[in-house]
Amino acid sequence: MAPLKVLISGAGIAGPALASLLVRITTFPCTIVIVERHPSLRSSGQQIDLRGQGVDAMRAIGIEPQVRRAHVNEPGMSFVNRSGKQIAFLAANKTGKGRQSFSSEFEIMRGDLCQILCQLTESHPNVTYKFGTSVTSLTFPTTNPDSPVSVRFSDGTEDRYDLVVGADGVGSKIRRLMNTHDNLPKDPFYPLGFYIAFWTIPPRPDDPPAATCCHLPGRRMLMTRRDRPDCLRVYFGAVGNYPDLDSAFRSGDLQSMKEQVARLMIATKDDEDVAQMRRFLDGLLHSPLADDFYGQGLGQIKRDSWSSGRVVLLGDAGYCPSPASGLGTTVGLVGAWVLAGELAKACSKDPENPRAGVAEALRQYETTLGPFVHEAQQLWVGAFKAALPETKFGIAALHWILWGITTLKIDKLAMSFSDDKRGTWDLPKYPELN
Repeated sequence: MAPLKVLISGAGIAGPALASLLVRITTFPCTIVIVERHPSLRSSGQQIDLRGQGVDAMRAIGIEPQVRRAHVNEPGMSFVNRSGKQIAFLAANKTGKGRQSFSSEFEIMRGDLCQILCQLTESHPNVTYKFGTSVTSLTFPTTNPDSPVSVRFSDGTEDRYDLVVGADGVGSKIRRLMNTHDNLPKDPFYPLGFYIAFWTIPPRPDDPPAATCCHLPGRRMLMTRRDRPDCLRVYFGAVGNYPDLDSAFRSGDLQSMKEQVARLMIATKDDEDVAQMRRFLDGLLHSPLADDFYGQGLGQIKRDSWSSGRVVLLGDAGYCPSPASGLGTTVGLVGAWVLAGELAKACSKDPENPRAGVAEALRQYETTLGPFVHEAQQLWVGAFKAALPETKFGIAALHWILWGITTLKIDKLAMSFSDDKRGTWDLPKYPELN
């Protein structure tokens, strides 16, 4: 029985999740190569969470115990004024029922989730990880789209695969190669006009365990989160048109990115009086911990099709809903579950020749997952402006509303009588993956 030969580009979350599911198929074998351009597994990254169908996918993959052991115990979100005084507090919903608040029941550091998923397959005989390696070219057969894909790697080697999966994030190289093959005029990245940056600084004993959020005029915000006692994570967000910041983020130059964010943090003289502003700035510009800095202009990936021949996109590479949706990690895990399930179902029809079912599996993958992705990408861009007021008066009004909601416990009442699902889409069952 010939195995299904699969290449996965990207050892983040969606790629290793897919690999862990493909090796569970018993009707036919899969041999899997996972390439990652970084020299080792990236254990960095900030706090992420799982919600709704993402929790179902986590349980289906079988990693709930590991996630709970690594979870970040964040009590909730504290909204503070420019002096640092708490205005309102949104507690995390840890009952296991109802809709989650800002802090999810399943909060975890990105690096921890990557390690959990990679550990499922790192010693499996049918899975090979190749770090410091990336795909440089794909050759799509023009006469027979069902033929294997020829791949050239950055180390000069070449190979052929029955399926190539691009799980390499928003800036996916696999997607760009697909766009070139399909003659798309531009990459389908749609900016939302919302910029976010985060970095790590030394802690203080009085840093709260809860997340904090301070609104600044000009549609800006400062946040902190404390996932462990030996550091503090700082976030800065801004809505608007910032070409210099956008250019810095695209360049990838660490110093340039830091300097542009620092300029926006002190946009007016009044900003210097914001509680802990100087501390956050000093940490950003001078602390070695802040070299984990990451920033991006948020956007969504909307491609008409996630596959071309035997090349397919997974997670953020194909249908990023943006971090602003709160569903980025959820969509990645759900996508891995559906892609693996459809491959298992279609390719099991002829176990002696599993590659014969790949085309059908990719069609069903898009048909099945499409409605969920459509729901996850429904963002009202105006909500960013509403959440980040332009003026001091607007901030005061927002704080008054938040104070009223939390004082009257309307937030807890709403969570108690709501469902944590998004829409009507349910995670499909695939007996072939049990």
